Amino acid sequence: MATLSVKPSQRFQLPDWHTNSYLLSTNAQLQRDASHQIRQEARVLRNETNNQTIWDEHDNRTRLVERIDTVNRWKDMLDKCLTDLDAEIDALTQRRGFTILARLFSNS
Repeated sequence: MATLSVKPSQRFQLPDWHTNSYLLSTNAQLQRDASHQIRQEARVLRNETNNQTIWDEHDNRTRLVERIDTVNRWKDMLDKCLTDLDAEIDALTQRRGFTILARLFSNS
């Protein structure tokens, strides 16, 4: 079996290796910077969305409470009107009864 007595040639010459290493390092740094920028933008968006959600929930709760108060006021007004109408109907029914009795006695 024969052995090689000659060294294999280098893949890169030293200046080429430095250039390639610099390019890889620069590319990796650019990717890290881009990744950092994306993470920061995502964090800002998440915070803004969270704040907007909190304010929207507050506004919705406030409007709902106001609407419930309005409905309760209308219900109270309608209950009062119903009570007043029932009292008036009772009063008219009593007057009608008195009128009928008065006619009966006046015709006799």
